[in-house]
Amino acid sequence: MMRRTSLALWTALALSAAVLSHPARALAQAASTPAPMQGLDASRFLSLAHSSNAMQTRASELVASRDTRPEARSLANTMLEFRRALGPRLEGVARERSLTLPTALELEHQTLFENLEPLDALELSRRYAEVELQALEQELLIYRAAPTAEVKIQVLANETAPKLQELLEEVKRARQSLGP
Repeated sequence: MMRRTSLALWTALALSAAVLSHPARALAQAASTPAPMQGLDASRFLSLAHSSNAMQTRASELVASRDTRPEARSLANTMLEFRRALGPRLEGVARERSLTLPTALELEHQTLFENLEPLDALELSRRYAEVELQALEQELLIYRAAPTAEVKIQVLANETAPKLQELLEEVKRARQSLGP
């Protein structure tokens, strides 16, 4: 029997393949029908949260270092501040549990980042906002599926989820200002 987290991972992989073939349509579909995640154990939660955080850090650094629209650059700087604070918190919780976080990104996260690298200017700005929109929606699902029996993880999730929601709203506004 396939575990729910495996099902969620396969759904994510299918989404990333769809993004490669038709990014705008796939992102719109992903945003409207996110795959539910339930019952993550501490290790899987930390691994997914860490990968998402690392991908968004790298994407934000890329956007902040290139010639992009002011809205995208501002969003990237805001995201970097948040991501650089969240990373050590995730690593600390993992260390307390004697868990080693993977150094490689999840395949979906790696694919999303690699699709940003060749872009520049307005196209990078727009695609970055789309990637952040998708990543934050997925990340909210991860944090809402945090294991309730793990007190420190639940505290982290409860403190982080509202900020993720706030960032998601900011990304939506930035995406609108960047146009179609």
